[in-house]
Amino acid sequence: MNDQGLDTMVAGVRCRDVLADLSEYLDGALNAPRVAQLQGHVAECSHCARFGGHIARTLTALRRAMPAETRDQGPAILARIAALPR
Repeated sequence: MNDQGLDTMVAGVRCRDVLADLSEYLDGALNAPRVAQLQGHVAECSHCARFGGHIARTLTALRRAMPAETRDQGPAILARIAALPR
């Protein structure tokens, strides 16, 4: 999907907003009204449904492969990545 396609409005939500909230959605971190909005969008948008499915499968596989003792260290890992020289 090109950048222009990200502005597509489906079920009252733009594709770019679905993608921005996708990680939180998959983590179960969104409130019920927002979940309903995103699910309504994905139900009608084949691009977001396809992309979201790929991301969900990837995250699920990564989580399964990650040792249990490191699963809750996401924020610390992200901080270390952000501190790497560019």
